[in-house]
Amino acid sequence: MNPTPDLPDAPQPAETPLWRGHPSQWTNFGVYFFCLLLAAGVIAAYFLVPASQQTPLILLGLIVPLLWALSRWVATKCQRYEVTSERVKITTGLLSRRTNELELYRVRDYSVVEPFWLRLVGCGDIALVTADRTTPQFVLHAVPRANQLKDQIRTHTEKMRLRRGVRDLEIDPHVDLPPST
Repeated sequence: MNPTPDLPDAPQPAETPLWRGHPSQWTNFGVYFFCLLLAAGVIAAYFLVPASQQTPLILLGLIVPLLWALSRWVATKCQRYEVTSERVKITTGLLSRRTNELELYRVRDYSVVEPFWLRLVGCGDIALVTADRTTPQFVLHAVPRANQLKDQIRTHTEKMRLRRGVRDLEIDPHVDLPPST
């Protein structure tokens, strides 16, 4: 009797990057616009003050809108998204970083939200409803071509579910079950 040798598992395809990026700086448009108005107000105040009372210290008021706009720009730039064929990663932070990962097979539902001001520049938010207890909703804010990226995520979610043999069971707690006999 010749025992059958164990067959090696089929090689798994390597995880491939699908998209990498940052949220669009357009999310900060309101802050940038307000900082611009604030800076214009400081400059106007400098020139409206009589020449005898003019002091360069008034121009130090430009530091506030400059630092505010710069901090928002850095905060947005330090948020990185990476979508691969197996998971979605969100990395945030400048000095200390935090990376949150979501395995694609855990995604249950997808939606794209395109606020008017983001739609004007071709961006949108992708919201992923997940089966992950720590992160029930995973949002990629202000990404370009959000519908195309959502479709890629959906395609690879289905592939990962098939590869792992994962099925999503939905049970409606409000449905009356027939009495058991």
